[in-house]
Amino acid sequence: MAIDRFLNDATLEQQIAPTVELNRLFPPDGARVLLKLESCGPTGSIKDRAADALFNAALQLGLATPQTHIVEATSGAFGVALARLAAARGVKATIVAPESIDAKRRALVERFGANVALTPASAGMTGAIKEARKIIAADPNAWSPNLFENPANPAAYETGAAPELWRASGGVIDAFVAGIGSGGAFTGIARYLRRMNASIERIAVEPEGAAVLAGTSFGIRGGTIPGLGAGFIPPIFDRSLPTQLATVTPDEAAQWRDRIARVEGLQVGLSTGANLAVVARLASRREYYGKTLVTLAFSRE
Repeated sequence: MAIDRFLNDATLEQQIAPTVELNRLFPPDGARVLLKLESCGPTGSIKDRAADALFNAALQLGLATPQTHIVEATSGAFGVALARLAAARGVKATIVAPESIDAKRRALVERFGANVALTPASAGMTGAIKEARKIIAADPNAWSPNLFENPANPAAYETGAAPELWRASGGVIDAFVAGIGSGGAFTGIARYLRRMNASIERIAVEPEGAAVLAGTSFGIRGGTIPGLGAGFIPPIFDRSLPTQLATVTPDEAAQWRDRIARVEGLQVGLSTGANLAVVARLASRREYYGKTLVTLAFSRE
C-alpha cells in the first residue's frame, strides 16, 4: 500500500478495541472488573496502536517517507508491531534487541521481513539503544519511533484507548490498573482519567525483578515479565500519575494468565496476567466491593 494512500485510510489508533466484563473470573457480588482488549490488533499486541500512531505522526511531520528505514531498540511486542507495519507500508525496518530476546518474537520480526540486530544480554535495553543510535547515525534515511521518549506514544492512548475505555465503563471507574513497559499506555490513559475524575485510583504495575519506580534495582529479586519493566524509568512516563505502585512475580502473572483462559476463555500473555494479579488483590478487599476496576489486555501471548 502506498504511503500517500494510507494517509486517507482508517488507522489502527482510530479503531475501537472491545472491553469485556470479567463476571466469571470476578463474581458480580464483589467488584466489577472490566478488561480492555488492546490485544486485538494485527499482531495481537497493544503495541500495534502505538506503532501506527508514531509512524503516522512522523508522516505528518515529514520525518518519514517511502525511503524511510525504521530503526528501533526493543526486545518485545513493539518490535513485532513495527516489523508488520514496515511490511504493510513497504519500508525497511531494523529491530535492535538484546540477544536474550524471546525466540518466538524474533522469528515473527524476521517473518515480516525486518532485520534483527542483536546486542549483549548483559547490557540490557541500554546497550540496544546505544547500538540503534549508531545505526541511525550511519543511515540518512533512518528514523526511530523512539517509543520511550516520543510524546506521540502516550498521546495515542490518551486520544484513542482512554475515551474508548471511559465510554465502555459508562463513565464509572474507581481504579485503573496497568503495567509499565514504555509507560505510554499508562501515562496516556491515566492522564485522561485524571482529567475526567481526579479521584480515580491509578495503579502502576511492575515486575518484582525490575521495580524501578518502587526503588528496586533491575534484576535484584523476583524476575522479569516480558513487556514490563525496562530497567529504567522511561522519559515519557509521567511520575505524577500513579496513586499506587504494585509489584508482581512471574509466577503470579502466569497463574492469572492461565486462570483467565480457563474461566473466561480469553488468551492473554504474562503482562496481562500481571495486571489481573493486581486487580485480584484489590477485588478481594471489601472496600472495593461494588466498585469498578479496569485494566488492559496487553497481548494474546
